Amino acid sequence: MLQDMNFTKAIKFPDYQEILKYIKDNLLSDFKMKVSPWNLAAGWVKPREIHTENTPELGYVLKAMETNQIVHAGVSYKGTQLKMMLKLSGGQEVIFKPQKYAREYIVTGSPYAGADRHNGEIAAFHLNRLLGLCRCPLTVGRIVNLKTEVLPVASESLSKTFFTKENNTCFYGQCYYCSPADPACAEGDIMEGAMILMLPEKYRLKKFRSPWQRTYKDTVTARWEQDFNYCDQIRKISIYKKGSRLLDLIDAAVFDYLIGNADRHHYEVFVDFPDSVVILLDNGKSFGNPYWDELTILAPLYQCCRLRKTTYERLWAFVGHLGESLKTLLNLDQLAPVLSQPHYESLDRRLRTILAAVEVCLNENGEEKVLVDIL
Repeated sequence: MLQDMNFTKAIKFPDYQEILKYIKDNLLSDFKMKVSPWNLAAGWVKPREIHTENTPELGYVLKAMETNQIVHAGVSYKGTQLKMMLKLSGGQEVIFKPQKYAREYIVTGSPYAGADRHNGEIAAFHLNRLLGLCRCPLTVGRIVNLKTEVLPVASESLSKTFFTKENNTCFYGQCYYCSPADPACAEGDIMEGAMILMLPEKYRLKKFRSPWQRTYKDTVTARWEQDFNYCDQIRKISIYKKGSRLLDLIDAAVFDYLIGNADRHHYEVFVDFPDSVVILLDNGKSFGNPYWDELTILAPLYQCCRLRKTTYERLWAFVGHLGESLKTLLNLDQLAPVLSQPHYESLDRRLRTILAAVEVCLNENGEEKVLVDIL
């Protein structure tokens, strides 16, 4: 299907240039506002979105994340990856994921290999905006001086993990895999990383195991890897039988395939809302290898043969333009270039594969069954 499809056919879909324009303009907005950027961002969070698609004040909030003073730094115990929990002036907490790899580094091995990529978090946030998903926490690149900005306000549990290696300031924090043998090191005292805005405390999260979770064992395959009719069984489970949950997971699979993230073994939703959106948290295992397309990530799509019509239309809108559009946005981040060129090219290649998979579903099942807004 991928070989036979005509990706230049005249189909009326949204104009990618119009979408890109307002999304870019949101980043360039330079409002001088009296309202707290943190209160503003908290007000955007809704049961079905973390931020609105067209958010004119977004640049104001991201600039505050880039520049506001760090007033406290601590360890982040949750998860397997090294990160810091920072508090910015005004009381906002953010997660800081430090740089571990150079831009050109290629992560090889299993689909979920390697440490988190800070630049992957930044790129994933902006791709989520281009696709109209609005489910990733606000993320921006930031350069920090570990000695002058972090250490003076660091907790004892964090500061004791700092040391000097070859005239570079390093730290190893505290997490499941954190150790002095595998630290994050600055260039001198200067370190770049991704700042990820924490969600408001009033939105409590509930974690669910993904039906398409991997076994993380080379000799053991998951049921979904063996049973092509696996989705039929999943759809008998009440939370996937009707509503938005299954479509959210398929959106997430499309998103993860584009960014190369094969590590979404669980997902989270807001506790107090019965039809809360599946939030796209923790995108650090993305943009690792631009030359390998892990097709198994798309299993929810090609096994269930369902996709939101709005997602389908947005994907078609960016055929041939997704990589360059993302590059346009990422060039505005202070860490630009955020990705190496092969990653932008991989987006356009993977997008065509997604649409070919949908085309197979359309030919087998018809548009009414495949392109739906709710189950």
